[in-house]
Amino acid sequence: MQTQNAHLAIASVPVQSWGELYDQDAALKTGTIFKDLDLPFFAADQIPGALSSLEDSLKSPEEIRWRDKMLEVQKVSFMMDDLRLYLDTHPEDQDALAVFRDAVRQRKQTLSEFAEQFYPLTPDCMAEIYEKEPSSSCYCWQKGAAPWEGVCC
Repeated sequence: MQTQNAHLAIASVPVQSWGELYDQDAALKTGTIFKDLDLPFFAADQIPGALSSLEDSLKSPEEIRWRDKMLEVQKVSFMMDDLRLYLDTHPEDQDALAVFRDAVRQRKQTLSEFAEQFYPLTPDCMAEIYEKEPSSSCYCWQKGAAPWEGVCC
C-alpha cells in the first residue's frame, strides 16, 4: 500500500487568552473556570452530587457535613486542574499563576480539613495525620468509600 503525500486536513486551534473566571460553584456546574470557554452542554444542567432539600432531610447531619466538605474538595480541585491545563500553554501568565497558587493553597487546606473531620483522601493527608500525631495507628483508607464506588461523583 502506498502512502499519499496529500494532507487530509489541517487543524487550526486558536490560542486561549486569559479572561474573566467563574467562581468555584459555577465552574463545577459549567465544566470550565473560563467564562470565554463556556459552551453549554445539556448534561451540565446540575452539579454532580447536588442534593435537593428533600434528600437533605433524609440524610443525617454527619452525612450532610461529609457531602458538603466533599463538594468543597471537588470544586477547588476542579479549579486547580483547569488552571493547570491553561498554564500548560501559558506558563508565563502571572495572573493565572497567582490564581493557581491560591487554588493550590486552598485545596491543600480543604483536603487537610476533610482528613481531620472524616478520613484522608490522599497520601499527603495521611502523612499530615502522622506528623500531627506520631503515635497514630491510622491507616484509614477503609473508612471512606472508594472512588470507584461513586464518591467523587
